[in-house]
Amino acid sequence: MRKGRARGSRCVEANPDGKKAIKSRQSSHEMCGMARNTDTSLTAKLRRIFSFTHSGNPSAPPLSDQMASGDKKTRGPPPGPYDLVESFNGVISKRDKGKFERIKSEEKDITPTNPEALSEKSEAKYNTLLVNDATKEYFLQREEVQRRENALGFDHHCTKEAEEWEVDANTVFQKLKKLDVEEVYDKEARIEGYAGQEHKRVPGDRFLLNAPIIEKTRLYRAIQEMPKGAHLHIHFNANLLPEVLLNIAKEQDHMYIQSDIPLTSKEAFERCHLRFSILSKPSKRPDLFTLADGSLSDKSPDEEPENEKHVMSFKAFRAGFVSKYKTAYEHDDKSLLRVVAEEDLVDEYLTRKIVFQADEAYSPHQTAKGAWQRFNAHTKMMKGLFNYFSAYREYTRKCLREFVDDNIQYAEIRPNFMKNNQVWSDDGTRQTDNFGIMDLIIDEYEKFQKTHKREVFKGLKIIYCTPRSFDPEQVKFALDECLDMKRREKYGKYIAGFDLVGEEGNGHPLSYFIPQFLEFKKKCKDAAVEIPFLFHCGETLDVGTETDGNLVDALLLGSKRIGHGFALAWHPYIMQQMKKRNICVEVCPISNEILGLTPRISGHTVYSLLANDVHCTLSTDNGTLFRSRLSHDFYQITVGKADMTLHGLRQLIEWSIDHAMMNDEERNETRKTWEKLWKKFCVELFEEGKRLPEGKKNSPEEEKNLPEEKKNLPGENKNLPDEDEEKP
Repeated sequence: MRKGRARGSRCVEANPDGKKAIKSRQSSHEMCGMARNTDTSLTAKLRRIFSFTHSGNPSAPPLSDQMASGDKKTRGPPPGPYDLVESFNGVISKRDKGKFERIKSEEKDITPTNPEALSEKSEAKYNTLLVNDATKEYFLQREEVQRRENALGFDHHCTKEAEEWEVDANTVFQKLKKLDVEEVYDKEARIEGYAGQEHKRVPGDRFLLNAPIIEKTRLYRAIQEMPKGAHLHIHFNANLLPEVLLNIAKEQDHMYIQSDIPLTSKEAFERCHLRFSILSKPSKRPDLFTLADGSLSDKSPDEEPENEKHVMSFKAFRAGFVSKYKTAYEHDDKSLLRVVAEEDLVDEYLTRKIVFQADEAYSPHQTAKGAWQRFNAHTKMMKGLFNYFSAYREYTRKCLREFVDDNIQYAEIRPNFMKNNQVWSDDGTRQTDNFGIMDLIIDEYEKFQKTHKREVFKGLKIIYCTPRSFDPEQVKFALDECLDMKRREKYGKYIAGFDLVGEEGNGHPLSYFIPQFLEFKKKCKDAAVEIPFLFHCGETLDVGTETDGNLVDALLLGSKRIGHGFALAWHPYIMQQMKKRNICVEVCPISNEILGLTPRISGHTVYSLLANDVHCTLSTDNGTLFRSRLSHDFYQITVGKADMTLHGLRQLIEWSIDHAMMNDEERNETRKTWEKLWKKFCVELFEEGKRLPEGKKNSPEEEKNLPEEKKNLPGENKNLPDEDEEKP
């Protein structure tokens, strides 16, 4: 690996006492002397362009001289960020044959090349524009700026250090993007825009509209096979498709379904709030198909008086559903019977009630707050499908299987723990406490690993979560119970950290619980155990509010990672401090889009965070409600940025392993397994690439107008050199 730095660049290095010291590789006098060089050669001109002085003025005296003279008029701004590349202690070493070490970050090489001639690729690219020396010099300068930009990219290290088989795989990876547009997106029916406009379907458009298309693409299928490292932000009760829970529920004798209104009309079928519950002796109330008072209610089931709810056994509901639905939707164009068979009707109806529909998320009048109201309605409906013994065990087994199927090597799940938790026996006569829930998860995990033999999936840990809507005493109980679990031999190794969950803007901010959090940190220290905070924060557009202020408290409380962090990009000081403290952001792209933070993936702030070298990982958040798995989030992040490469995805995956709450032995084992699977994936992807069709060839005129990622693909434009003609 090259160790060079730009002349005049600065880096932060560690002193023996652990403090950071800034060291200059060249004095300001030397820099200004170079800037004042009167040599008219091209190299000298480039040096003048790319040797930035402190003041931004090539002829200005050194900043130290200006300050000494006290001349405030000529004093320039403080040192600029142009060539400043910081290396912080504690950042994870990117690779050492799978060995994990906490060492200083690798320095980024941004040494100016000051070329005398354009590269062959650039010569071919701009040959119609190079009419004289002035334009050639301009493109030389342009090439150097782009090279420096790339050298500061978050994926620079993985790109520069890529093995030959990774470079080959990335070439195929880029070709898949182009083929998907030609073979899939261009052939889809156009989508209607404003006033009769029609638009082509494109990658990176709104997820719920594109989801059926995504699963037809070559790129998505490749990403499914890609080993994804650690999945760090998963709400455990919302990680599988809803069909899994519905299939378990239909076999339960004590499963009941409730509604706030009778299902006697089309409007009622669409507006009703449904819930599931395990009941041993349900009270006598009207069933879901019986008209009680002839009125529709605006209240959710939680707000209705208990005796106004409609309830019936789930088996009876399934038996009577089709006839009642057909009556309500007779001659209606929106009837589900137009798209599904009668035997699938009840499952399709309930599934659509559980998951987000496109109009819920993307209506022109929808807001982030409105999306959260729909989110809460969906989660309430699903809760009863999950909270009984047999479903919890079966769900845990299938969740572990899903991790393997989606090529995930490690996961940290977030179950909800409350003082009066409600996980019932299958007959509805008794409950288990939070330790019983831990037993259910751990027992199923250990059984699974005996069968799976840890070949792909290496480990599971649990983040203790409790609602942020609780009062301080309830949160104190949760913190104390979390510490109690950590100190017990059976549970301690599985506890990864502590978090508060729920809508940030509708619950208490972190600052509301500062006394409880500080007391908890002291208790952990006294008990000689470490339970890091892994707080949700920054999942908001409300910049400048208490909600947004959670970023400040997460920083001060020492959170090791933050969940979502969407608003972090608007807080430059907090962002820099989080970088210095090696705090990672658990990014959930699809969740943030559907819950109203960004209309499309290309507008997500994750790209701003990455541009600022903030460590990020990808997660699903609540995949059940969005019908997504981790592969979908990787797909979206790939197509949301035109120049995203396989090397960039590798960096995100490495960070996920780096920032997981594993000990060194666990991390080493996980990393070695991932490295082995990564190489296998890349080699197989390259071999698959040999069988790909050529794809549409671009004319020279088309080539000039194409974005960079669609150019220079081997075999696609014989007028341009192949990738392997020039090595970096």
